[in-house]
Amino acid sequence: MSREGKRSREEKEKKDTPAFDRRKTVIRGLKYLAADCPAILPVVVLDAIFEAVYPYIGILLSAAILTGLADPGRDMGHLVFLALLLVGANFLGRRILDFCGQLQDVLQYVVMKHVDRSVAEKAWKMEYGMSGDPEINERKWAITYYHYGRGVVAMAWQLRNFLQAIATIGISLALTMQLFVARAVGEGPVVGFLNHWMAPVLFWSLAALNICYTIWTSAQVEKCYYRQGEDSRRPGNQMMSLLERCCAEYRKGKELRLFGAGEVIGSRLEALSREVVGIAESAFRYERRATCLPTLFSWLFHMLVYLFVGMKAFFGAFGAGSILQYTGAVTQFGNGITQFSDTVRAFLQNLRYIQDYFDFLDLPGRMDTGTLPVTKQIREDYTFTFRDVTFTYPGGTEPVLHHVNCEFRKGEKLAVVGRNGSGKTTFIKLLCRLYDPEEGEILLNGVDIRRYQYDQYMELFSTVFQDYRIFAFELGENVAAASDYEEDRVIRSLQDAGFGERLKSLEKGLHTPVFKFFGEDGVELSGGESQKVAIARSLYRDAPYLVMDEPTAALDPVAEAEVYQQMNHFARGKGAIYISHRLSSCHFCDRILVFQEGRVVENGTHRELLEAGGLYRKMWDAQAQYYA
Repeated sequence: MSREGKRSREEKEKKDTPAFDRRKTVIRGLKYLAADCPAILPVVVLDAIFEAVYPYIGILLSAAILTGLADPGRDMGHLVFLALLLVGANFLGRRILDFCGQLQDVLQYVVMKHVDRSVAEKAWKMEYGMSGDPEINERKWAITYYHYGRGVVAMAWQLRNFLQAIATIGISLALTMQLFVARAVGEGPVVGFLNHWMAPVLFWSLAALNICYTIWTSAQVEKCYYRQGEDSRRPGNQMMSLLERCCAEYRKGKELRLFGAGEVIGSRLEALSREVVGIAESAFRYERRATCLPTLFSWLFHMLVYLFVGMKAFFGAFGAGSILQYTGAVTQFGNGITQFSDTVRAFLQNLRYIQDYFDFLDLPGRMDTGTLPVTKQIREDYTFTFRDVTFTYPGGTEPVLHHVNCEFRKGEKLAVVGRNGSGKTTFIKLLCRLYDPEEGEILLNGVDIRRYQYDQYMELFSTVFQDYRIFAFELGENVAAASDYEEDRVIRSLQDAGFGERLKSLEKGLHTPVFKFFGEDGVELSGGESQKVAIARSLYRDAPYLVMDEPTAALDPVAEAEVYQQMNHFARGKGAIYISHRLSSCHFCDRILVFQEGRVVENGTHRELLEAGGLYRKMWDAQAQYYA
């Protein structure tokens, strides 16, 4: 590669790699662990100390036993005591380490569940439009899927390994100090070198070089793995989405089997798997190349140290027991160096995932809440006005709504009709302030709705969207959207929504689990029954304004007529908007808005629009033949 090409690649990688302050990330991560689970950091420190000290119990006691055995005047009673102490210390130490490890594992699991909860809470508290951003969703998937091996949860184990490595290296060095003090006996250049002050200087220099080179290599490997993780995030998330949302979803099992879609999904999974594996293999190859020299250097360093210990013992600097002590200490020193380098590499790599998690938590929350209260007077007498509203979805290129102008007030029932994709649901989402207009403004009693307190404004609406969701809760909790609710009101809402007969057939009534996710006693609701539960949810809320976006799409015509009659009764004295493709449901509305390609092209009563002979008349005539 040319120098210019290499420089260009390095500049691109530097640009693509997110910049962050490692020190601040570490501090924030530690504070998060301490606040989220106060017991975890003390347990980590204790576990690290015990893990570091434990091997030296065997080394020192074994060295003492060997020294005693080599002594002609040995005291066998003392040696037996040392042997029993060695066995007891090993047994007790192992039990303590097992307990600390299991306790830390439990505490990490607690942190992991809290991470899950924080991600979920952030997801539903953030601006609604951001929930559809693919990049944000990929980041959320990565945090929740990999969080046990990465992120703040993994930080606990990495901190424990780091402290253990430091303690191991420190104890090893302390035990090897006597190695340089003890003098070899004899003459010659070998003995002279063994006793020279340059020997410890060379030892420490090689140790420092080994550590620094290993850390530098770890940093390079860490950057490579982070880029690999970023590159594989999209296909990895798509794989999980296919597996969990297609293959494992009960409601999608019918199409999967009847249409033989398993082959299509399988081929897609295989292609994504090859892509992920290909990205991972490049990172593995880089790691093998990058770590080859540090591994060789570390191996040569250990060989030189063992040779030095052996030569000192050969020339009478210390006895057999000390050989076991020094070689054991050197072995532990090597293990500490290896663990230190591996932990530093993993820690540096993990810092980016920790920062990703904090970046997700730091994303902007809900829209500007405003300061004006939605007073009781406003709830009892309100007028909504769309003034020249234009809106384009984030990432879109063409507006979905173009210069929409309309007005509707309390007591008025408004029907919104139009072909698919004409902007009807977007109109409702803007009214409910799930999005804010790109241009123009929406007014409540002459005041821009962005000036009202967000939560109070949302309480104005009872809604049923066409893509409603029924949750795996109890039936009563689904209707009330809460654990504590008024059972009489829930029952009345279900009856008003046409679910009364089905409710009577349920043995557990409102306490019947919906779906079988958490038990065999759950019930599977049909599409029409689910829609009635969603409608009951809006009735239970009893807000001043009713919004129905295709509320009867899954119902038969008779059930539809009953629901609309009940809705009309429920909305008496309130305002209501109905979106429906069945124009027969519009005749009881006070006014009808006809949307076409994001614009309001007609506005009037049912009779006025029929007489006008425009788009509404064409749609009515097209459907009327089926009711003749």
